[in-house]
Amino acid sequence: MASAEAAPVLDSLTALYAETFARTADAALRRRLLTRLETGSDPRAERYWQLLATVNGWPVPPSPAPAFTWFITAPRAEAGSGTTSR
Repeated sequence: MASAEAAPVLDSLTALYAETFARTADAALRRRLLTRLETGSDPRAERYWQLLATVNGWPVPPSPAPAFTWFITAPRAEAGSGTTSR
């Protein structure tokens, strides 16, 4: 995925994250967001939610892995291109 294609989505995600946590949407916030996404994408957490659903008789939720993968890969690609200072 080209960084230019991801930029509008990343800008929107960063702006919403900044608004939610009353922070400035800068490069430091993008790094913080990337760290949180990396932490949240732990496959053990997904497995926990699957097991919890099974034990409780709930429908097993769909995997968020593809979304996490995209939202982690896009900022890394942008960081590699040197365009993180929006």
